[in-house]
Amino acid sequence: MIQFTEVLGFSSVMPIIPFLGLSLGLNAFQVGLVLSIFSLCQLFASPITGKLSDRFGRKPLLLFSQTSTLIGFILLGLANNVWILVAARLVDGLLGSNMTVSQAYISDVTDPKYRTKIYGYSSAVFGAGLIFGPVIGGLLLSINFSAPFFFAAGISLLSIILVLLFLPESLTKKEEKLAFKFGDIFPAKETKRFFKTAKIRGILVVFFIYNFGFFLFITTFALFAANQINVTPQEVSFYMAWIGVLRVIFQSALINPLTKKLGENRTTGIGVFVMIFAMAILIFSTSYWIVYLPFFFLAFGTGVVRPILTSKLTKTVKREETGSVLGVNNALTSIGQIIAPILGGFILEFLPTQTLPILSAVIFALIFLMWRWAFGNSVHEEKEQIIISKEQDIS
Repeated sequence: MIQFTEVLGFSSVMPIIPFLGLSLGLNAFQVGLVLSIFSLCQLFASPITGKLSDRFGRKPLLLFSQTSTLIGFILLGLANNVWILVAARLVDGLLGSNMTVSQAYISDVTDPKYRTKIYGYSSAVFGAGLIFGPVIGGLLLSINFSAPFFFAAGISLLSIILVLLFLPESLTKKEEKLAFKFGDIFPAKETKRFFKTAKIRGILVVFFIYNFGFFLFITTFALFAANQINVTPQEVSFYMAWIGVLRVIFQSALINPLTKKLGENRTTGIGVFVMIFAMAILIFSTSYWIVYLPFFFLAFGTGVVRPILTSKLTKTVKREETGSVLGVNNALTSIGQIIAPILGGFILEFLPTQTLPILSAVIFALIFLMWRWAFGNSVHEEKEQIIISKEQDIS
């Protein structure tokens, strides 16, 4: 419930923040810089917050981070100049690492053999929040521009109350000392170690390319849609809700049947091709209703590619190294999330609008060029496994 309220709050305002920047006189490139602030802060703040929660407990740090998120949303609602907007993103980014602490809490209270299942529930809750948040935010825009931000602040206040009343401290034994190293912020040593193995290196690079291509488009989509399709903030919110609904459907209903019949590699290839196809349609899209079609394909592509790449990455290491390799991947993803909105804003300000989906399509296409280097002999091995599985089904 606490995670759901968190996701509901931030997803109700994320599609609106670019329009807030434009209304305050920023151009597309400057909006991209503002959008990158949160990810830049989180790159450093998330591991530090996690470390602090090991020392002082999950509940105090969760309350602290939730309060900072509440203040950030209030500042967004009150923002009448650029400096308040920047301050809002700094406060939330530097101090509001709610998800980091909540994921650590789940790990504390869950038996290891059920942890994957519980994290699956957590992902489903996250997806549900991404569906309802943009719809509520879009509807509240009919009141005024500040209403979604104050709604998000109210949701954050509700989550704080839930933590205070219902969430016991999960750490029975806390760290006695508090020490920070560079490796706590960016896992340089682990990155170097994993990059020495060709298969792990290949999947990490492909994962980064996928994430960068996706975030390049999605973080600045509101600006793209405003320029090319002349949409309102409310209409962008409905786009985000649409892609959220479809991703939940595709991830819950299609991944298992597709991977069982076609294998992970072929399903991944189809997903990447579909995302390229979606970008191609968006290049020529000038109508509000037409955009729902490429977003259908984009939702399918991202809905199947990300879980499969995550699965592939975890299978390349021993079980006790899973957390480390995912930490490296998350750090690389954060770097992509910092660069993507800056580059996207630059493109939309100084180049033709269509350059954005074209570049995303080109980045996705790089995955095919690196396919054999990334996955090695796994394609051939997977074909053999599918044939054996079919023979067993027949027998």
